[in-house]
Amino acid sequence: MNVIFPPVDESYIKAKVEDGFYTNATELVRDAVRRLREHDDAKYTRLMSAIEVGEAAAREGRGEAYTLELFNQMMLDATQHAAQGGKPNSDVCP
Repeated sequence: MNVIFPPVDESYIKAKVEDGFYTNATELVRDAVRRLREHDDAKYTRLMSAIEVGEAAAREGRGEAYTLELFNQMMLDATQHAAQGGKPNSDVCP
């Protein structure tokens, strides 16, 4: 597999190798892919855990009906959170 990087990324990779963080560019790319895979796996694990919690709540009769009023409250809460400088949760935003 051959990968072509933009000049800015190629310079970054070369600098990391020259600074001794990696022995070569392949090692850096493998590390980056491994970290991305671990990140994706962790997000999947959190998603599955959240689904399990939701399913348990549904089985136990806990929950709240999704209504227009609930939607409007969620929008208001999100707008206020953003206005206060809050960052979105990475689990719900791409």
